[in-house]
Amino acid sequence: MRKFKAGFGFIEILLVLAIIAFIAYKVFNVYFKKTSLDKETQKIISEQGIDTTSYKSTIDSTRDKLKDIQSNRTAQ
Repeated sequence: MRKFKAGFGFIEILLVLAIIAFIAYKVFNVYFKKTSLDKETQKIISEQGIDTTSYKSTIDSTRDKLKDIQSNRTAQ
């Protein structure tokens, strides 16, 4: 009779690593994906002077635009 070893074999470890790598690929792909905007929204955003090259630049330029609007309202 043959004895069975306890623990994982090489194939099982490779399979688990492949699954983890696939899930990590999908998560990073979603996380770093640039948000897609339709043409009308992109046109309005560019007219307002909001930079959409990256998430940080979008937030910063939107914040600056909102500060300008707020200062114009308080000046009136």
